[in-house]
Amino acid sequence: MQHKNTYGLLACVFALAVLCVLSVSSPMRFEHQQQIREKTVKERLVKIRTAEEKYRLRYGVYTADFGNLVKSGLLADSLQYIPYSDGKRFSIDATTTIAKSGRQIPLMECSAAYDEYLKGLDKNNIDNLTQAANKSGRFPGLKFGDTTQPNDNAGNWE
Repeated sequence: MQHKNTYGLLACVFALAVLCVLSVSSPMRFEHQQQIREKTVKERLVKIRTAEEKYRLRYGVYTADFGNLVKSGLLADSLQYIPYSDGKRFSIDATTTIAKSGRQIPLMECSAAYDEYLKGLDKNNIDNLTQAANKSGRFPGLKFGDTTQPNDNAGNWE
């Protein structure tokens, strides 16, 4: 009888140890995957920004259409898609604003939300990241540029 209790207690201790290890390693795995994915997304955003800046030099304005960037040979077709998102495209927008001097200033913005490029990872962690960004007034994901005010197409990670 005493051996059965000992084996039962050992099984419980082992199960609790496994749960402890999993509870610590799960956030670490998420953070590691987030870093890997964000590095890839940032690389694509930088390439899109470079293509948009070349397009602006050529045509005087930014474009909100990836097709224009691809047709003009400034961007490879595959770079318009967000990595790890099952084929979703980066959100892209372009506009012009008038400065106090009366001069037109072209503006553009390109972004990928957390829930797009972190797809397939722990939903609670993604929701926590999104809520924290929204609460602090930041964009919930990665982006460069701004269509409301000039910012030299700076990325929110820079």
